[in-house]
Amino acid sequence: MDEATKSAAAAAAHKIRQDTDKPSAEAGDPFIAYMNEPGKKNESQESSESQGEQQPDDLTTSAKALDRWFRERQKTQGAPRLLEVPNEVLITNGGPLQITGNITLVHEDGRVQYANHLSLCRCGHSRSKPVCDDQHVDMEFLHSGKIYEVSEVAASKRPSKITVSCIKDGPITFRGRIRLHNQFRQECVKIRGSLCRCGQSANKPFCDGSHERVGFKTG
Repeated sequence: MDEATKSAAAAAAHKIRQDTDKPSAEAGDPFIAYMNEPGKKNESQESSESQGEQQPDDLTTSAKALDRWFRERQKTQGAPRLLEVPNEVLITNGGPLQITGNITLVHEDGRVQYANHLSLCRCGHSRSKPVCDDQHVDMEFLHSGKIYEVSEVAASKRPSKITVSCIKDGPITFRGRIRLHNQFRQECVKIRGSLCRCGQSANKPFCDGSHERVGFKTG
């Protein structure tokens, strides 16, 4: 191997190490993140709003801070670094799935998005699937969020990754340790499963195959 080839190989190896050490987000899927208290805007917010982007006004200050940290720790490509946040799903009363943690969201078309919080539709009527757009209010989606399954594994406070995949005309599947809970203090811990998003499952929040029976369409 000549000196030029050795130099090129060394440069490539160095770049891979840098890319591995430096997290990033998918181009075209920017994170929206602000440190301001609710009601206050910064230059990034005003710029985003002028471009017609939707702002996450319902997020807590800490969630916004996490999002900003998440965004600033990422570059051009690759998975972000692991955050010290638990993987959890809040099954809201008559509302969406509120997922927090180290999330990799795989869209139906194969696009990958990284996030530390997502609000996913489970009534089946959102016009911006998989994200909730509050259609559950107009459709009077009434499921309380109660959980009737038991834990598969023990809960853990150690941060870990979870992959959430959107199945075309079907459920949302997840792989990775996650704690599901609701306002009734019910909870269960799973490492994989399928969550209903057609709104028709008799075993909500989990899928029971009802999407096939009712002809649910995601697009």
